Amino acid sequence: MIRVCFFGAYDPAYPRNRILREGLKRAGADVRECRVAEHRAFRRFPALLAAFPRAAWESDVLLVPEFRHKDVPLAHLLRGSRRLVFDPLISRHDTLVMDWARHAQGSPQARWNRMLDRWALTLPEQVLCDTWAHGELFESLGVRRERLRRVLVGAEDAFFAVPAPIPQEPVRLIYVGGFLPLHGVPIVLDALASLERRSGLPDFRCELVGKGMGFAAATRRAQDLGLERVAFPGALEYTDLPLALAQAHVVLGAFGPGAKAGRVIPHKVYQGVAAGRAVVTGDGPGVREVFTPGVHLRTVPRGEPELLADALAELIRDPDARARLGRQGREHALEVATVEQIGRTLLAALEGNP
Repeated sequence: MIRVCFFGAYDPAYPRNRILREGLKRAGADVRECRVAEHRAFRRFPALLAAFPRAAWESDVLLVPEFRHKDVPLAHLLRGSRRLVFDPLISRHDTLVMDWARHAQGSPQARWNRMLDRWALTLPEQVLCDTWAHGELFESLGVRRERLRRVLVGAEDAFFAVPAPIPQEPVRLIYVGGFLPLHGVPIVLDALASLERRSGLPDFRCELVGKGMGFAAATRRAQDLGLERVAFPGALEYTDLPLALAQAHVVLGAFGPGAKAGRVIPHKVYQGVAAGRAVVTGDGPGVREVFTPGVHLRTVPRGEPELLADALAELIRDPDARARLGRQGREHALEVATVEQIGRTLLAALEGNP
């Protein structure tokens, strides 16, 4: 039995590592944790050093979960004969500089984050990627292709247990997320404004659920557009998300024009297809690796609100199309995106299989 220790100051409630940990357990691995909550390095590193002998000493693999680039060098120093695996899920430079525009390109902070990317991605024996399109970005940062292993994001059991939607008006659309730039919420709002101007469309409502960096700007934009069928209910407990999807007919994915949105498949997309809902998301190489547009979900060009509005209008008018997409998407998700399947894929990667 392989013994895997998750290492670092990660959030154990984040869906990605919830699925990886549970999937490994179901696949038969012995899963341990060497985790601390403190994110300041001068406290975090001593706490991890203190916890390491008890939590990780007999492990075969140290797995540093998503976003914990800064913890990879310490894991490398402590690894001994253990295999070191990193699941970055993002590039810091790609996210903080290119997507969020938090730092200017070429600035000292941009160079620092690119260095952290390279350091964290080149020390481990294996680096996980959620799509091969994302893996190509990691390759450009120094990872050799043979060290990459694709492990899809997937969805947890509760989403597959969501009952079929009730085919009644109003047709309910839902977005759930952190209002991140890659999600393209302003594009969604412009598309909804276009829908509200169209005559003869069946009644619909849209909820944009969550809070985050673009939330305030989104609520202001909705007011400026005079949107009447859009609500912002705020943050939602993760355990309540399946219930929220159960009340929806259409799930919105990510529509941002940036390159990152084309490389990734957000949790919300997997959760929507697992729940048997008609999912609409931005097109790109990432989503096409796993799903067939028009069969498992609907894709639209990213950054194009009128084309998004056209796709949503078709689904609002056609309950049969919604049901067909939802059924076919869920059937495919049962084949590739369950906790068990993700666990088997990760275990094979950790055991050195391609």
